[in-house]
Amino acid sequence: MRVGLDFGTTNSSAAIYDGQTLTLLPLDPINVSPSVLRSTLFITRGGAPYIGREAINRFTEGNVGREIEYEWKYIGNAELTFAEFGTVMQALYVNVDANAPGRLFQSLKTGLRDRSFTRTNVFGIHYKLEELIAVALRMILERIRETLGQPVTSMVVGRPVHYADDPAIDQLAFERMQSACVLAELPDVTFLEEPSAAALSYARNTRERQYVLVFDFGGGTLDVTIMHIDHDGAREFLATDGVPVGGDLLDQRLVMGRLLPHFGAGATLGARRLPFPVHVLDHLNTWQTITDLTQPKYLDIIDEAIAIGDRPVELRALRSLVRQNYGLPMYQAVEEAKVRLSEEAETVLAMHMGDIDFEEPIPRWDFERLIGPDVRAVETCVDRALAAAGLTAADIHVVLRTGGSSRIPRFVRMLANKFGAEKLREMDVFTGVASGLAVAAWERGK
Repeated sequence: MRVGLDFGTTNSSAAIYDGQTLTLLPLDPINVSPSVLRSTLFITRGGAPYIGREAINRFTEGNVGREIEYEWKYIGNAELTFAEFGTVMQALYVNVDANAPGRLFQSLKTGLRDRSFTRTNVFGIHYKLEELIAVALRMILERIRETLGQPVTSMVVGRPVHYADDPAIDQLAFERMQSACVLAELPDVTFLEEPSAAALSYARNTRERQYVLVFDFGGGTLDVTIMHIDHDGAREFLATDGVPVGGDLLDQRLVMGRLLPHFGAGATLGARRLPFPVHVLDHLNTWQTITDLTQPKYLDIIDEAIAIGDRPVELRALRSLVRQNYGLPMYQAVEEAKVRLSEEAETVLAMHMGDIDFEEPIPRWDFERLIGPDVRAVETCVDRALAAAGLTAADIHVVLRTGGSSRIPRFVRMLANKFGAEKLREMDVFTGVASGLAVAAWERGK
């Protein structure tokens, strides 16, 4: 049994192919779309792992709205040597969240390119990044086995064209992913670039001679593949390229570009009217880094700012965001607003939780302003792929869009201006890559 697995930054999916029929596997039965699994991992204080929608639900039920309570915890002794006194033993203590029921991990795939993310402490157990990903992969493999009712003999796993712009970091990320697959005991794994997989899914149903460009825009990366299909169905990959621009980054643009004033940006402190420290608000860049602000040294800064600052309402909102674990709901609201902007000219991003109380109108044109640098990076990537294939935009017959971010109007407009709107086609945005990986797995076994 050969399986294609798309382990994505935001969502994951898997499929099988028998030469005629593609079947998407229900990796997350409790999700609205069972064939789409949110790439989230939740580990309880007792060490029990959960993935997908259940992981998010368990985190939300146990953490959102919960007041963080710190206590000093003894972690051991250290020998300290002083010239005047000699060697003494010093007890070591750290501040820990005393009542956290579990840890939630999202966008683990993006972490592959982060050299600083080597390991993390989860209730006394130290996990390497590869080990966390392996936990999720092992659970996905088990769900596949249960669905199929038989062992999996081989897998084709998707990978972005480039995890990072830096070749050394790109190689490190790929090696980490390979290690995670080994730790998860995935059987007989090969890797295929994700846009190339999407191209295979399209090519299985056509015998028309044409040049096809795949525009695969997911949560972590934008990847491009150009493929030639001959009249007899023969396929040739001409070029691939990619950049680390994805939906997560676009969410960050909205938070940092529109929401910071609701959390104290611009506040001044005391009689000298000193600015509120910018480095504190920099932690709002992702929902995971918001948790860094729960450290007592940051909470003290926020509490003092509330007492002496000129924007106490907004600073209390920041304290509520941090102390009551509202970072994930905020980023979920941002993602939902971003999705609505694909259909609406303006939307309202609202939060009414704890001391957070705002409604921020966001017009589509301003979102497009915020993501302007990312649009240019993506267009440059497309142009590089065309040049590498020795083609022009006029030579391309079909442009396939897949991945959730490929629906964003600014990127659709960029592609339409370059290739012509009549050439654009949308694949299944969340499972198109998994379908192609299943085709590749089947062809590998012929």
